[in-house]
Amino acid sequence: MRKVPSQKSPFQQRFRIRPLKTRNPRKTVFVTGASSGLGHALAREYAEAGTKIGIVARRKEKLYALGDILSRAGSVPFVFTGDVRDRNFMAESADSFLKNAGVPDIVIANAGTRGNHLGSFDQDDKDLIDTNFHGVRHTILPFIPSLLAAGRGQILVISSLAAKLALPGAAGYCASKAAINRWAGSLRLALSPRGIDLTIVNPGFIRTEMTRDNPYPMPFVMDADEAARIIRRKSSSAPSELNFPLPMSLGISLLALLPDRIRESFLSRFQARLYLSWPPAP
Repeated sequence: MRKVPSQKSPFQQRFRIRPLKTRNPRKTVFVTGASSGLGHALAREYAEAGTKIGIVARRKEKLYALGDILSRAGSVPFVFTGDVRDRNFMAESADSFLKNAGVPDIVIANAGTRGNHLGSFDQDDKDLIDTNFHGVRHTILPFIPSLLAAGRGQILVISSLAAKLALPGAAGYCASKAAINRWAGSLRLALSPRGIDLTIVNPGFIRTEMTRDNPYPMPFVMDADEAARIIRRKSSSAPSELNFPLPMSLGISLLALLPDRIRESFLSRFQARLYLSWPPAP
């Protein structure tokens, strides 16, 4: 009996719908911002026997200590000590990783910073934007040609729920995260038809060195290890965005939908609690 080939709907043919992916072992992983916090936890989360893991950060001692942890888990670490703001360094690191480990199954652009001038009107946000925006670009772009040639791979852009809303005292941070989300969303549209998945990860508060001294309440804060487990599990189906924890994500979305006056009134009360004197002196 002749087998009748399955027919795709016009919608599937036009938009090249692919089946949802299920979790599978990641054999080659590249992670930035790996010396502490979420990046450190993500590198350990993906550490399995035989996995090749590239780790990038500025702090050499902490990075090599992580390399030892990964080796004991059976992984093969590739250590790159430097700054994601340095485009040449990131291009050289990617080239070295590609030559020695192969095309990565997953690239995790995690390195980021909050800045050190919370609430200041005249703060210099250049370093913050260079890290949170350009650092992500410097991480991803050197791998694009190899990923396209392989016709596979996944990119995770670690952003923040702060990208969804203008929050008091965090102008530069919110702007940098919103900018990288738009850039990554556009890149996803270009890469998806070519077999490359890109997921924008927007977590809430995570207990790390960066948030340890936050002078304000952090609702639904979670440990970095828990966040790393959530990211690995939920990103395996390659969603366009991953927002968590759910209560905070819903709260941010609700605030964004409110009329401007109501939203700004709420946020003004919040910032009045955040600073003993508001607005801060210029």
